[in-house]
Amino acid sequence: MIVLAMVMLGAAANAQEKPLDDPAQESRALDLFKELRCPTCIAQSIHDSNADIAVDLRSIVREQIAQGHSNAQIREFLVLRYGDVILLRPPVNPTTLPLWLGPWFIFIFGGIIFFFVLRKHSVKAD
Repeated sequence: MIVLAMVMLGAAANAQEKPLDDPAQESRALDLFKELRCPTCIAQSIHDSNADIAVDLRSIVREQIAQGHSNAQIREFLVLRYGDVILLRPPVNPTTLPLWLGPWFIFIFGGIIFFFVLRKHSVKAD
């Protein structure tokens, strides 16, 4: 019962979002929604999120597009407000370098450990 009420409230919140009148502008907005991370969700864009903040961000993006701002200006505005974390693909710079290189180091380190464990087991088998 509670879950149904939550789903209904979420649907009502989404129903209040008004798309832009110009289809080209709405298409731009949808593309930007897919590039921006929801601040309260883990690895989810504002396009996919139903969180209140995502609804607010979609509204801000639509307002800025209607005012004639470019995609770059909108991204810059949101980065100034939320930091690089708002971008699903943050730029490579000294502060985001661990985000870009961390997975590679873990992968390489895991491969080295796997190699030595496998080698140790093959030596014992002889």
